Amino acid sequence: MGALKGMFSFFTMIRLDITQKDMDAMDRNMWLTPVVGALYGVIAAVMMFALTKYIDPLPAAVLTFFVIFAFNRFLHIDGTIDVGDGLVVAGTREDHLRALKDSRIGAGGMAFALMIILMSITMTSSLWPLSLMAPLFIFSSEIMAKVGMVSAAAFGVPGDGMAGNSVRNTKASSLLLAIILAVALIALFWYGIYLLEEYTTLEVAVTNNFFLMMLISLIVAVFVGLLMALIAKKNFGMVNGDVLGATNEITRAMVLLTFLVVITVI
Repeated sequence: MGALKGMFSFFTMIRLDITQKDMDAMDRNMWLTPVVGALYGVIAAVMMFALTKYIDPLPAAVLTFFVIFAFNRFLHIDGTIDVGDGLVVAGTREDHLRALKDSRIGAGGMAFALMIILMSITMTSSLWPLSLMAPLFIFSSEIMAKVGMVSAAAFGVPGDGMAGNSVRNTKASSLLLAIILAVALIALFWYGIYLLEEYTTLEVAVTNNFFLMMLISLIVAVFVGLLMALIAKKNFGMVNGDVLGATNEITRAMVLLTFLVVITVI
């Protein structure tokens, strides 16, 4: 329970009475982050469902992601900008690391973050009219984003910053636990929608393809996390909080893109 208290306090605007013991528990149990992703997934799915009753999917997606970003105090966006700055600068690893830690915002970092944000927004707005399963896709993408973070931490080299202990304590077994938890949370959300379909006029039309898509998206999330860990090791020598935040945003965008591609192909 202490780990979840620390996570909800750190990754959201929810202010809880936490102690150092809770933060240490969070560092030791990063595999629980999909629970936080589930909260964001519910917010995103409900907002899209409600807003698209009155406005088009594109502005609905813009408003939804603004709420999501604001709810975590733009924490991951800040990390994405820093990573973008660190990657685009020329020079040695020390130059990359200096740009990563620089508090000033560069054009490269801003453009990098903007492209990731635009991809998430456009993928969401494109998915919505194509499939009645869109609420499940939106919910799942937020959970997969957290699986990507755990994957980056599991395969990454820890640094000396705030996220160092989280990366240091996250192993392959933690990633496996995160995957199991992610599947359980998605199945629970699916069952909730099934019950709503049974007792209300709501239609989501879950098909067998959805479970194949979940498997593919899990592979994508783990791969993105691994790739980010390798890129971070090469350029920065470590995985820090900025890298984890960027991994969250990139994984979400890539999972949404995966859903869109699979829907188009199947």
